[in-house]
Amino acid sequence: MAVISIEIISDVICPWCYIASRNLQKAITFYKKTYPGGSKDIFTINWYPYFIDEVPPPKSILVQDRMLRRMTPEQVSAAQTRLTRVGAASGIQFKFGGYIGSSRLAHRLLHIVRERKGSEVHDRLAEMLFHYQFEREADVSQVDVVVEAGGRVGLGEEEVREWLAGDEGVKETEEQGRRARDAGVKGVPHIIVGGQYQFDGALDVSEFFEAVVQARQSSLSQ
Repeated sequence: MAVISIEIISDVICPWCYIASRNLQKAITFYKKTYPGGSKDIFTINWYPYFIDEVPPPKSILVQDRMLRRMTPEQVSAAQTRLTRVGAASGIQFKFGGYIGSSRLAHRLLHIVRERKGSEVHDRLAEMLFHYQFEREADVSQVDVVVEAGGRVGLGEEEVREWLAGDEGVKETEEQGRRARDAGVKGVPHIIVGGQYQFDGALDVSEFFEAVVQARQSSLSQ
């Protein structure tokens, strides 16, 4: 049995990070079914913050308006078409309505849950936050939204509200975000498999599978 660690530096308002999450889960499922002894291996997946907006926006805006601030209308249309196509292949139905704002609150909750509940619940929460932002058109900068998402992975509403009412995780997530930029991370997702194999961008299922196998084989040679 091996323990394979996967660290993903991401932003919960990044659609490609959601695609990476889905493809990773598919790769792990395939690995456990097909790799010799893979069914006994354990995966620990941890998500760390990267703030696309280094300075938090003062308020949420429409997703479409945010995209138009960064791209021409033609580029927005092309980007949405591509995300729709790639997302569908990963089992995601991207929607481009609703609002999008600061990701600080969601990252704080992810940090708190990892520290209090462990990496398994933490990973499921990351997936759920992506789902709420990109498929339910729910703004994860809002307390009620992240509380509801937390409830979907078994967290109690009162405990989540209590955690977020204080300043737990604020300093840590800001420091982790700075550390990622200081380390040279310029975009997300940035993925580290087995503590040593680093990748940029949303890997497809086969690429994730190969990375996991490489990390597994490396652990055997140590």
